[in-house]
Amino acid sequence: MQLRKYDGRCVRIVDSSGETFEGICAYNSKDYNEHAYGRCEDGLKILNFLFYRSDIKELSSLEQQGPYGRFSAAYGRFEELTIEGGIDSIEDVLFSEEPEHVYRLLLCLGRYFDPASGLRFACPDETMLLLQKLLQTEGDALIREEAEKLIRLRG
Repeated sequence: MQLRKYDGRCVRIVDSSGETFEGICAYNSKDYNEHAYGRCEDGLKILNFLFYRSDIKELSSLEQQGPYGRFSAAYGRFEELTIEGGIDSIEDVLFSEEPEHVYRLLLCLGRYFDPASGLRFACPDETMLLLQKLLQTEGDALIREEAEKLIRLRG
């Protein structure tokens, strides 16, 4: 498996535990990972999630456009774990340079902000502050619209 060829591409990764993640990845060399993380193994990083070669069970490209852009669904496990990770993880994604990831996280947050879902997470008030900050800095109309919906939904 040549991980380097997936650098900058949208991929689906099934990890060794069977969980599926989708996102735009960056290739990390063995040398980089050893220096930055203390593990001498190359891997792929989707924003704040690093998948070492030995942890990747399946890997495929998602470059085809479909009803969810290059993704198979509106959001997935990556976004759910980002929310579960708390405010620092949420902030990392909301202010990343990957608009597709920002938008997918906003869609997932909508599920957590919807009282009918019964879902809760640890930092809704802090997330609201981040959404307000996002509106001040974000130029993408679709992202701004979704952030505004969340702010209205939360009230």
